[in-house]
Amino acid sequence: MGRFAALRQRFRPRGEGTIFVLSGGAVRGAAQVGMLRAVLEHGIVPDQVVGVSAGALNGLVLASDPTLERLSLLEEVWAQAAEKSPIRGSVLRNIAAIIRGQPSFDNGERLRELIADNVPVDDISQTKIPFHLATTAASTGRHVWWQEGPSVDLLCASAAMPGVLPAVELSDGDLHIDGGVVSNIPLRYALSLEPARLVVFDVAARFLPPEKQTALSVMMTGFRAAAAELTRQQWRDVPAWCSVLHLRLPLDNPGIDDDFNDAPKLMELGYAEAQDTLAQQEDF
Repeated sequence: MGRFAALRQRFRPRGEGTIFVLSGGAVRGAAQVGMLRAVLEHGIVPDQVVGVSAGALNGLVLASDPTLERLSLLEEVWAQAAEKSPIRGSVLRNIAAIIRGQPSFDNGERLRELIADNVPVDDISQTKIPFHLATTAASTGRHVWWQEGPSVDLLCASAAMPGVLPAVELSDGDLHIDGGVVSNIPLRYALSLEPARLVVFDVAARFLPPEKQTALSVMMTGFRAAAAELTRQQWRDVPAWCSVLHLRLPLDNPGIDDDFNDAPKLMELGYAEAQDTLAQQEDF
């Protein structure tokens, strides 16, 4: 960085407000609910919310009413997911879908039903505080950020893992897939909103060791590797003047999680890990 650029960075105006950044993570998104409860109990409240994939669902519900009372709705959503998985899972069924040339393993109907039954606002612009959701345009591979539009369609699109759930056509006429494919922890976008503080709810899956790899995990490795490298770059971009609370799951809890029965356990784990982190960072 040149001398002029360094001085400009040093003396630029400080940001304002607190932004919650919620990553994607499939089933691991349940852990964010426990993290959110711990953070709100600690008196940390968002001024804006940014989310992708599973984090977009959690983020929209929170942004509609950022209170502890509203978290009961999220807890109920994930309890429903544990009772009836919103993504159908069967190795034979998935192989058959590939052979038949279908665009995804699952038709997305269960997920859409779960979202439609529980989403608190019809349009994402109707939240109490600003909410930002990302999808990935299938025709260009570019991140697209939304602050308005139909909640169910946008949430289904942002959660549409390639090959697992179908792409969703949105108002721009393009098909859209999982917002976490390009950037699973969208720090750069959150920083563009010029916050004073970031709270990062990081439940992104870690890479599996060789002995635990599956056909699905190998297929997803390319997507995850690119997103992980971008995330590393974005962490380096966080300016020193922006306070960051980084909440994450233990490193010994890796992998692509597709068992929604684990949702209650993940909510408890997220709460416990967040409490430990907050105890170590009391000055946030």
